[in-house]
Amino acid sequence: MKDRFKKLRKELGLSRDEFAKKLGLKSRGKIENIEFGRIEPDETFIKLVCKVYHVNYHWIIDGTGDMFKDDDSDAQSIVDSIMYGDNEFAKDILVRFARMDEKYWYLISDMIDSIERNEI
Repeated sequence: MKDRFKKLRKELGLSRDEFAKKLGLKSRGKIENIEFGRIEPDETFIKLVCKVYHVNYHWIIDGTGDMFKDDDSDAQSIVDSIMYGDNEFAKDILVRFARMDEKYWYLISDMIDSIERNEI
């Protein structure tokens, strides 16, 4: 994984300092330690990198797929972040939605559209 972190940073044309600062880190130390293989990034940090730099999660983990997300992989990363995260409410809603008959999906979609337009 260390090589993919370095490859990503180089592809983005960023120094270790610039890469770290955009992730909210105070210094480049963590990035340097990852790139030199001194530490392995934890899941939370990997997901942060994927979110901030629009990186394909599977590419950063095991090198499969493209380096950057396309629209379809973004949806998958959202589902993954919910299902592997700590927000039990969001997991419950997603699971309940998936188990519903498809005819109700359209009703819920209309409700979400109304909420987004501040009509509810």
